[in-house]
Amino acid sequence: MRTTLWDDFKMYVLNSGNVLYKLMAINIGVFIIFGLIWMLDHLFATNLDIEEIIKRNYVGFPSSPIAFLHRPWSVFTYQFVHEGFFHIFFNMMMLWVAGRIFREFLGDKKLLNVYLLGGAAGAFIFMIAMNVFPLFNAYNPYIIGASASAIAILAAAATLVPNYTLFLVLIGPVRLVYIMLFFFVVDMLSLAGGNAGGHFAHLGGAVFGFVYIKALQSGTDLGAWLTNFLEWIQNLFKPKANIRVNYRKPDNVKMSPSKSGVSQDQVDAILDKIAKSGYDSLNQREKDILFKASKDN
Repeated sequence: MRTTLWDDFKMYVLNSGNVLYKLMAINIGVFIIFGLIWMLDHLFATNLDIEEIIKRNYVGFPSSPIAFLHRPWSVFTYQFVHEGFFHIFFNMMMLWVAGRIFREFLGDKKLLNVYLLGGAAGAFIFMIAMNVFPLFNAYNPYIIGASASAIAILAAAATLVPNYTLFLVLIGPVRLVYIMLFFFVVDMLSLAGGNAGGHFAHLGGAVFGFVYIKALQSGTDLGAWLTNFLEWIQNLFKPKANIRVNYRKPDNVKMSPSKSGVSQDQVDAILDKIAKSGYDSLNQREKDILFKASKDN
């Protein structure tokens, strides 16, 4: 059957659970929108530079803490906005390569956490640097781009599987940890250059990616709160299921744990909760127990 571009978009982006595809689609979509704004601005010769106004005053992350307080959403929106073709091209290439490796081992939810929180860490390191070092006193810049987020994912993947090997054109096989070290050194040596703010953001993202994996290996998920928050928002838009369960527990019957390790007492307690408060009142652990119990039947 012949498929259209829209069919592929729905399959791989809209109806897919692949967060990497979704993040790339958002970045590319935003880039196209700003490109259309730039084109119309020039075709009608408005001389307003609307694209720059929006980036500077609404979606870009500012170096000024006061300006940030007026648009706190910019700590996330700046991660999806780019300046030109090569800017988004190289960021998406890094996101694609690092994101596939990261997702292979840790999945979609943690990928989204590192993208958003790594980008946020990079933004705040940028803000601190712009307000601490005298070199930048004459500047009032803002940053845009997914580079801090992509480098956070790359650093996380390199920390998790440092010996993972990629084959680079004209170079050959290179371990992931060496690729990350290369970018880290380049950013360190560029802190006083023309794009110093961007390089500070890169370092902030890289440090977050490293810390995230080290914390995860110690049993702490630094992004768990973000996962819970996003799931809470998602559940707000889900239709409420009116589930009513009526059952009678047999008297004097002692049930032993099933082959899945779930006892009848656990199931009964969960069914009681459903009867009183509905299915949506269950937490993830209780839903998992019900799922396991259903596989025994």
